[in-house]
Amino acid sequence: MKIKNLSIWLIILFVGVVILGFSTWHQWNENQKTIIERMRPITPIAEFNHGSMIEDIEFSPANSNIIASVGDDKNIKIWNKNNPITPIKIIQDNEEDLISLEYLNNGQLLLCKGLHRKMILCNTSSWERIILPQEKFLWDAAISPSADYLANLYSQRLELWDIRNPDEIVLAKVIKEIQHIKYHNSFKCTDFSPNGKWLAIGYENGDIRIWDLEQEKFIKTLSVPSDSHLHLRDIEFSLNGNWIVALDQNSLSLWDVQQKKRTVLLENTRIGFIQNVKISPDGRYIGTRMHGKSYEYIIWSLPEGQIYHSATEGNFSDLAFSPDGKTLAISDPGEVIFMSLETLTPHTILKAGGILGGASDMTFSPDGSMLAGSSGFGGIVRVWDVSEIDDK
Repeated sequence: MKIKNLSIWLIILFVGVVILGFSTWHQWNENQKTIIERMRPITPIAEFNHGSMIEDIEFSPANSNIIASVGDDKNIKIWNKNNPITPIKIIQDNEEDLISLEYLNNGQLLLCKGLHRKMILCNTSSWERIILPQEKFLWDAAISPSADYLANLYSQRLELWDIRNPDEIVLAKVIKEIQHIKYHNSFKCTDFSPNGKWLAIGYENGDIRIWDLEQEKFIKTLSVPSDSHLHLRDIEFSLNGNWIVALDQNSLSLWDVQQKKRTVLLENTRIGFIQNVKISPDGRYIGTRMHGKSYEYIIWSLPEGQIYHSATEGNFSDLAFSPDGKTLAISDPGEVIFMSLETLTPHTILKAGGILGGASDMTFSPDGSMLAGSSGFGGIVRVWDVSEIDDK
């Protein structure tokens, strides 16, 4: 009797295991179908041919249909995604290479920086250029987000120009530091805070001082240890103004502006060159691409300053954060992959129409509904509609 009961229980257990196994397999299979469905490639809705290697692209915050591109042909081209054949406007400059684009004052102005810090400023309603007062041999230059001031940085002085009236640009302030022995190492780089109230000035030794435009004085000093031996290259405020990213020859640091606390993210790295440093719009992440034997990327979480995600093997050419800070777009020569920053799960692939094609430079539209990517040497700008993507 006991043997018979045992046999019955074994049969019940076997049937239960089979049912559980089948259920697990079925669920896994359905999940795989869902993943495959989500990973179906999305093709571009528009393609523009800039005609030369592209250095940067940018959506207009006033109209997401308008996209600007700048290439090594020293031309800025303005495109409407609904007319990919002919640019709206071509702005030419024959003096130096142009490398970056930025819209200011809610899209009313377009700013283009040159390799040697020269700046081209255009009114986007007429596309007329605004002539800026700049000398040769600038160390750096910046324009406030509301286009009130132009900061020209030279070795030992900073000129602050009032540009609110383009027809009458006046010198508002000259800041000098030659009287301070500590700062004889000279100015190196500068950036305005997102609200335009502060101007950060980086020194060659790695120190950063913050000038208050309303009080007309320095209010904060972010000092590095005297034995740091840094050679500061660039600084950038986060969009929430809480952080400053500092980049020197082979190191990457993060400053908490209020706490005056410096976190070294990468130091004396032998991996390769640090490129494409980007901060998520919500200020929760910072990402960078490394160029060494391979192209890899690292994402840090803030405020901890800890590595959140990384890929150490690959051929990644760029990364971009969505405006809501929930999605990371990663590009390699074959495709653009969308990844949830919450789950670190890839869920969407973007490809060129009919052929593989990633992006050497990427940017989201301000509302996050589109992604533009350039093919770099290919001279092609592609635009994808990503408004219907669900990362869950």
